[in-house]
Amino acid sequence: MIIFVGSKEKGYFCEDVAAKFDQAVEYIDTDIHIVNQIPEIMNYKENCEYLVVDVEQYADDADAIIDSIMKVKEAVNTKIIIYAVAFSPKSELLSGLYARGIRNYIFSEMLSDKKKDLTNCINGFYEQWGYESLGIYFEGEDEEQTEKLTKKEKVKTIGVAGAVRRMGTTTQALQIVKYLKFNGYKAAYFEMNNHGFVKAVREFYEDSQYDEMEGLTEYQNVDMYYKAERLKEVQDKDYEYIVYDYGVYSEHDFNKVSFLEKDIQIFVVGSKPDEFEKTYDLIKSNFYNDVFYVFNFTSDAEKKDIKELMEDKADKTFFADESKDPFTFGNSKIYSEMIPIEDKSEQKKEKKSGFFRKRKK
Repeated sequence: MIIFVGSKEKGYFCEDVAAKFDQAVEYIDTDIHIVNQIPEIMNYKENCEYLVVDVEQYADDADAIIDSIMKVKEAVNTKIIIYAVAFSPKSELLSGLYARGIRNYIFSEMLSDKKKDLTNCINGFYEQWGYESLGIYFEGEDEEQTEKLTKKEKVKTIGVAGAVRRMGTTTQALQIVKYLKFNGYKAAYFEMNNHGFVKAVREFYEDSQYDEMEGLTEYQNVDMYYKAERLKEVQDKDYEYIVYDYGVYSEHDFNKVSFLEKDIQIFVVGSKPDEFEKTYDLIKSNFYNDVFYVFNFTSDAEKKDIKELMEDKADKTFFADESKDPFTFGNSKIYSEMIPIEDKSEQKKEKKSGFFRKRKK
């Protein structure tokens, strides 16, 4: 039997693989704390041949998750497979599990590739050959990556997500890119949802430029990407910031773990009754304790009341200016409060004018 610890929505791909191995599949409901699931896992200890654990669901720290998984490994005679599509192999959690002897992981995003990963795990492929041939390393930096990191600073990351659709999430993400570029930084936009905005820009604006191979559209001096399989290559470019648009946080394709790994996290929210209901769910969630909240389409009369409703999140709450064109920077002060940076464009001007003054003498 294959036990998937997590939602059926995520784990249903196991069923096709299970059929090939004449196995049944059972599910254990999601929980933000792994210890709450251990009693139910133990109920299957006699029949569980393969235990697939979705580690993306947990709010626990890495040590707590590792300790719980190792306890299960000691108590149950099962092969443990870690579902970690949104995790880096070098993350504290996965490198820690790998160091403790857990050798089977599912990293692929595409459905067919997930099935292949699971099949390889069941067959013992990764236990025998490892992941190095796929360019995946759990401990230490490979030489090529180390050389790259010494040549360029680590790109800074900003995640933007919305409470509901048509909340202006993409507009805010693009305004942030414009803010960064306005201040002299190299920045790009990356579409981490299935709304198809980047393709729409390419088709709608005749003066846009695009590279289908890279999944890149360039319009109004903004580089926009959408192909997930090209993400690593984009990260290796000379951008100083990448702004990720995660779409709506409640939709099935929202990558919560990836969003929370970003250096700066921003939710775009609203004040209408249906919008604020979703906003309230966010501010009460244990996951989102270090997030900025940007209210869109808010009247001046509402702002004071909203600040009070945001309670301890009030100091992380901002109100966006109206932006009719996402590609025209509104120069709002809220971005400098969320993302305080030096104005590199001013530094360049000073150096340039200083040079000419010397020449004039």
